Amino acid sequence: MNGGGNNGEGRGNGGGRDNGPSWWQYGAAAAALTATAGTIYYLTRQPQPVESDTTVAQSKQQRQGVLSTLGDLLEPLANNSTKMEDAISRSSVPVSPNITNLNALLADIYVRYIALKREDFRLHYRVFTEVFSQIHNNMKEVDKYYNRYSSNVQFAGSHYDRLRIKKPDEFDVDIVIDLPVNLRRDSNVNESDIIIEPNFPGFVQLRAGVQYQKLLVRDGLDCLINRTAHEWLDEKNYILRSKFTNWFKSVGNRALNLFPKRGYLPACCVDGVSYSIRTSESGPAWTLIIEAPNFKLDVDLVPALRFPEDRCLEANVIRPIPPECRREYWMVVPKPNKGGNTIHDEKRSWRIALQDQEKQFLNNTYQLRQTIRFLKKFRDSQNMNGIASYYIKTLFLLECAELQEKNESHIWQTSDMATLFKRMLRKFYMALEKKEIPYFWNRRHNLIGSVNQSLINEYKTKVQQLLSVLDDSYNYKQVAKYLLDDNEYNEYRFLL
Repeated sequence: MNGGGNNGEGRGNGGGRDNGPSWWQYGAAAAALTATAGTIYYLTRQPQPVESDTTVAQSKQQRQGVLSTLGDLLEPLANNSTKMEDAISRSSVPVSPNITNLNALLADIYVRYIALKREDFRLHYRVFTEVFSQIHNNMKEVDKYYNRYSSNVQFAGSHYDRLRIKKPDEFDVDIVIDLPVNLRRDSNVNESDIIIEPNFPGFVQLRAGVQYQKLLVRDGLDCLINRTAHEWLDEKNYILRSKFTNWFKSVGNRALNLFPKRGYLPACCVDGVSYSIRTSESGPAWTLIIEAPNFKLDVDLVPALRFPEDRCLEANVIRPIPPECRREYWMVVPKPNKGGNTIHDEKRSWRIALQDQEKQFLNNTYQLRQTIRFLKKFRDSQNMNGIASYYIKTLFLLECAELQEKNESHIWQTSDMATLFKRMLRKFYMALEKKEIPYFWNRRHNLIGSVNQSLINEYKTKVQQLLSVLDDSYNYKQVAKYLLDDNEYNEYRFLL
């Protein structure tokens, strides 16, 4: 799920929807994904260095004022149908398809089996906003550090990137937790309040500087709150991701205890329906599983730290961030580096998350997102579980960069969907053949390097089979066998 966690709408300038011809003009279906088009930043705040008790008090007051508006912001978003952009209504799906070529087939499969349905989205988003706003407020109530330093909440993953397919039943949410120190780099990096140490491409370690180490003695009464951040340090003054996530999950569990019970589980009533809430853990995410009869929604909550964008170079981000993609901050999430050389590489590692910058990179690429959705649907239907959604997105980021260098970005606008799908499926096959999908920001990190070779071989066979069908213009309807799972195809073949 979570891009920042397990693997995930523009903000500011250049953050709107893709421009250009509608995919329907190419014989395909509506292109954009969900109501999450446009970056949804519920809360924004500039982190300030803590210089005095007065500064801390002012900062606290400002934060509480901003955080208190969360419920007011979520409610209109949940009920504003214009936010759903091109999610489609079930009534718009034709009873009988009119399929005369591959583009028409892809268009029909899209509206039936890939596009989010507006009715589902309204319900799932309504339940999400109500449950999340309550648990977020409860977390502030039970923990003083969270109340003061939880500063920014945003969607992540497929909803944030407008790449969600089929059902809106999984949401990824990043919650930025600020630190009571200056996040900016000192002129002498070793004197910074936090020292960023790249220990592996795509990962960093975070070492506390002098001011961070002095949290227990420098802040007067506020040290009672700020000591939480001090407790995340190990004996060498590195911020341990495990201590950070354990604290976050404990805050969440204490917040759930404030909910009324449905049987033995916490519950939340939304529009007269009682939804039970249970939890699970996966990587850095704390997952809420929200259920009612004929309803299930998984919400991955991932805590994150953020740094000013000009500190990217310290994190060994080699690819330059284009000016139009620059954002104010980048984040790290507490994901272990399992490919490290020592136990410390796993315990102290934080994964780099440049999802805001990546999102800007994909803007104004016309049918690129639609092509990603088809590749994701193929991956899901063929049970290629070793290929995370972020790996697929990375393939497209790399292709985007290559086309920009060649001044050929117009391909995303001028090619039809069948051509683009075949093009990127071949790119996928080549990546499997090499067993390499380089991390976009530092090519020395191979995203699929740890995937079992037998799985890679299995996936190559499936991709090659679909490519063979795509190359047979007289047999194009067989493409449906690969894009649909067994139940979907058994239903669909009677319409062909």
